[in-house]
Amino acid sequence: MLTIRKIRTLKPRVQLRKCGQCFHLASTSSFIEEDIDAYFSLFYSLLPEERRGEASYAFERRRYDDLYYLSLDVLGEAVADWDVIDEGKVDYSKRTVFPHFLYLDFIRSPYNLGSIFRNAEAFGVEKIFIRPGSASPLHERAKRTSRGTVNGVLWEFKELEDIKEDYQLFALELGGRDVSSFAFPERGLCIIGSEETGVSKSALEASDYSLGRVSIRQYGAKGSINVASASAILLSAWANSSGLRRRAF
Repeated sequence: MLTIRKIRTLKPRVQLRKCGQCFHLASTSSFIEEDIDAYFSLFYSLLPEERRGEASYAFERRRYDDLYYLSLDVLGEAVADWDVIDEGKVDYSKRTVFPHFLYLDFIRSPYNLGSIFRNAEAFGVEKIFIRPGSASPLHERAKRTSRGTVNGVLWEFKELEDIKEDYQLFALELGGRDVSSFAFPERGLCIIGSEETGVSKSALEASDYSLGRVSIRQYGAKGSINVASASAILLSAWANSSGLRRRAF
């Protein structure tokens, strides 16, 4: 953490940002109480006059994270959960892993790809295959959105043609059997396509020749959900299906 003396040498916007970060630290870890007053004094002086009452209210109640978000608002910066949460090192060897595999068919958004990795780690996916031309798990935005789980789930760029004979295939796509009644395989590969074009024609044909398609029943007027959200619903149902089988033996 920067000292108050060092922060004062920075440009005003950077001073405000650093003070805000210090308040976030104060809300999540030990913080020298006598120092917090000095940080707030500088922080207060950097705020527009119309926001100072809001800051004083939060500080008096020791609501330090409110001050952090106030700094972002004044700076005109957005925030995501993964910007402010550091989970530290994770022992991925403790995961429960099922013989479940994913094939990401042209997922071009690093945000979506990172979110799918996070879902895959949570629901026991063994490995993710990625179609060449998709976003890379090594993209900084993918790594951040995944909350580091790109390091916890095996992955590889691969053409579907090279692996489709090794698995029972099914696709997450419209027009399939509802996820609540789909007969998930104990070992299989689910193909997930992009939000723009869905699962590619060749991948759909391969799925239809194998286990077919699985769909998520929706009740909204738009009839569309984010691909990462859809993957979470699918993977949860698949993991629960395999978990029930394991408990039965």
